[in-house]
Amino acid sequence: MAMQQLEIFGFLDGMGMSRAFRAGVEKNRRIKAPMRQRRWQPLRDLAGLEARTKTIEQSMGPLVDVPALVRIEDEKWVFERIDEQVLHQLTHRLVLHEEQGTRTIGATVNLASAMHVAKCMAEQEQKIVLIRPM
Repeated sequence: MAMQQLEIFGFLDGMGMSRAFRAGVEKNRRIKAPMRQRRWQPLRDLAGLEARTKTIEQSMGPLVDVPALVRIEDEKWVFERIDEQVLHQLTHRLVLHEEQGTRTIGATVNLASAMHVAKCMAEQEQKIVLIRPM
C-alpha cells in the first residue's frame, strides 16, 4: 500500500533513472571534450606582474615616510595625515624595546599622555616603553 501511494505522488520516478546513470552513456552518443592540461610555470606566469611592478616603482620614485595620526573612533581605526604644525607640537617620542632592537611606536603632545601610553603598554602587553623628549 505504501509503495502504491509513493507511485501516485511521483516519488518512484527517480528510482528507475538511477540504473541509467550507472550504466553510463553509449560511446557513440558521448560528447567529446578534450582535457586541457595546464602546466604551472610560476616564473613565466608572474613575469607580467613583475614587469608592471618594476615600471610603477620607477615612476613613483623612492619611498618616503608619511607622518600619520591614528585615532580610534567607534571601535574603528582612523588614519589621518598629520599637518606640519602638529609635528612641531609633539614633545615626547615613545620607543618600544624588542629583541630585534628599538622601534619608535609614536609621539605625544605632552608627558602625561606619554606616561599613560607607557603604563598601558606595560600592564597589558608586558612591554617596556622608553619615553624620550624630542
